[in-house]
Amino acid sequence: MNKWISIFLMFYCSLLYSQQQIKFSHDAGFYDAPFYLEIDTSEGRILYAFQNNLNRRSSVYRGPMLIDKNTTLSFALYKNDSVIKLGSKSFFIGFKTDFNVVALTISKKSLYDSISGIYVHGPNAYYDTNLHVMLRSNYSKKMEKEVFIELFNKHKKRIISQDAGFRIFGGMTIYYPEKSIRIIARKLYGNSRLKADVFNQGKKKYKQIILRHSGNDYKKTRFKDVLSTTIASESGLDVQANQPSHLFVNSEYWGVYNIREKLNEYYIDNNYDCGIEGVDMLQAYNKVEEGSVVKYNQLLDFIEDNNLKDSENYEHVKTIMDVENFANFWIHQIYIGNTDSRGNIRFWRSDSLDGRFRWIFYDTDLGWGDYNSTLLEDFTSLTKTKWYNPTWTTFLLRNLLMNKEFKDYFINQTSYLLHTNLSTDSVQRKINYFETMYKDEMVYHFNNRKRFQTYQGDMIKWQKEVDQLKYFALKRDNSLWSQLKKKFHLSSEYKLTINIKNPENGMIYLNNNPLSGVEFNGVFYNQIDVPISIHANIGFIYSGFESNVISNPRDSELIINIQFERNKESDRNIVFNEIDYYNDCFEIYNQEQEDLNLEGWTIIDKNKNQFTVQNMDIKKDNFVVFHKNEIQEKLKEVNYQKIDFKISSVSEELYLYDNKGRLVDSISYELTDKNKSYSRNIPFDSFAEIKGEWKNNSDVTIGYHNTFYNNILLEKQKEKDRKRMFWIIGTIFVGIVSVIGIFIYRRKQQSTS
Repeated sequence: MNKWISIFLMFYCSLLYSQQQIKFSHDAGFYDAPFYLEIDTSEGRILYAFQNNLNRRSSVYRGPMLIDKNTTLSFALYKNDSVIKLGSKSFFIGFKTDFNVVALTISKKSLYDSISGIYVHGPNAYYDTNLHVMLRSNYSKKMEKEVFIELFNKHKKRIISQDAGFRIFGGMTIYYPEKSIRIIARKLYGNSRLKADVFNQGKKKYKQIILRHSGNDYKKTRFKDVLSTTIASESGLDVQANQPSHLFVNSEYWGVYNIREKLNEYYIDNNYDCGIEGVDMLQAYNKVEEGSVVKYNQLLDFIEDNNLKDSENYEHVKTIMDVENFANFWIHQIYIGNTDSRGNIRFWRSDSLDGRFRWIFYDTDLGWGDYNSTLLEDFTSLTKTKWYNPTWTTFLLRNLLMNKEFKDYFINQTSYLLHTNLSTDSVQRKINYFETMYKDEMVYHFNNRKRFQTYQGDMIKWQKEVDQLKYFALKRDNSLWSQLKKKFHLSSEYKLTINIKNPENGMIYLNNNPLSGVEFNGVFYNQIDVPISIHANIGFIYSGFESNVISNPRDSELIINIQFERNKESDRNIVFNEIDYYNDCFEIYNQEQEDLNLEGWTIIDKNKNQFTVQNMDIKKDNFVVFHKNEIQEKLKEVNYQKIDFKISSVSEELYLYDNKGRLVDSISYELTDKNKSYSRNIPFDSFAEIKGEWKNNSDVTIGYHNTFYNNILLEKQKEKDRKRMFWIIGTIFVGIVSVIGIFIYRRKQQSTS
């Protein structure tokens, strides 16, 4: 408790001077040559240390300091008998890398003190003769030490610099001499989040990050799990984002570590934007890490009590778990032969999403061993046959495979992946990519680190391990293909080729996998129908294949040619009439002489934002207004509908399509001067010998006719009124003349008589 009080008081004192600007001659970062560091001391004495243990007895800065090697210094201001922490600064001299760099400053006592050090056995540790590890060691406890972390991205910009918590991370790997590290942001240390663009996904708030030495692969390639999860992510599986890095601790080089996301409720929120409330995250059988096990136990109980051969029972299970995600998870685990998937699995659900369980693909370092791995047979076995397949680990997969729909999906998906993401060519390309990325960095790793380096290999051994991955990739797809055929008693197969013309104008899904490029090649089994769905983009149609399944081809090779082409234009006369880019709204006008229903019509903008009209009519000679922002005053005779995208005031394109995907109207503009509205002068191509045109102006008339057109109508009405008045006056005049004539005529008649 006293430790936490001390940390809080230190932090509080630092806050009092958080705006204190101490000038340094050089910022933390990378330099080509040595330099002298100078510090402004006008605010008081500057203390410094080479670890995170500043106090009144620390060294005092007395003049320029030579920085001629990679150096991390912790600084503090001593003022009014208080030590105010200023954080740490790391300087790298002549250090060239394409990796991120992490620099940690921590007291040596926190790491290596024989009693309290987090990296030592500690006084209560004892050797377990069964596990052959030191149990009750300090590093196996939930000990946490204060650390200052600096993270420099690959562009050499320092994106994180703050105090945080330091913990040892891992399962059995914590007993290795070299350990993975967990960095935790806490308000106690100053900031409750690590706010940065750590993984090239945009700036996010992370509660924790992991500095992982690659687990069981730490003496081998240092990227095996990164390889596995990168491949799995292409199948839509949840994985931990990764950034490779070099780690320095108190200026000492520790080696290549991978920065990874920590799997917890904050991971789910960062990746799904669903908040942290209502998240259940479980591990292994039903160990609760976040939330509750209730929903998962209900799933297990339902499957235990109900036969999944029944389609109704299977449909119910599909509402509780994402069965396609589950199938992909196990196909990837089986492909790499990961025996550690026995209990090293995590799955989650969120009340804020659809509530279904999904599985996370992680910690795969024990995979990539025997390319003839029999995990497909082992993890579908009714009984335990190996240490890694007790019946509780195989329960879900075994029962789901009893259902024909799931089994067909599983077989088709394995076939699809073995000819795409898990094919020899694809996997070897990924291995080559990481080999190139890591190779020069691993040279530095082996040549420059001293701690942990004993018995940890060299570049010759590293290259051998990388080559072993390539050999595994060379053999594994054919081996697993044979195992799949044997397991499910499959016989005849056929080669499927799908040629796609103009693929940018539509999307094809094969077994619910989106196809990319102009050609797909794979092999499937005749006994199993392969689902296929084809979707043309709005404004386009397709031809070449009409069925929603590929079923039992007669020949050993099937070629399908699919072509996307532009749809014909609609004959409806609905036009864009005004775009109020200042208020993010626009109107369309009905030129026709009848009301129209716009249900299913679509509006698409320049950025491919798409809005589908719902439950909306447009009256003849009237408008519909689409708006992003709320409109306070609406016209009674005009219909309104809210959209979910903004309108650019500089460059925009808008397209209107009817419910058959036919283009009705479009408008585009490039504006150099920002005003308020871009609008037609008249809502027709021509009217009263005036040609229709678009103009940028300050006159906003959303929901009713533009001023120019109204003026034309007004002039026409005035002309009509003048003609009517002239006709009335003429009629009256003729009437008067006629009356007078009649009167004169009668008088003459009277006088003659």
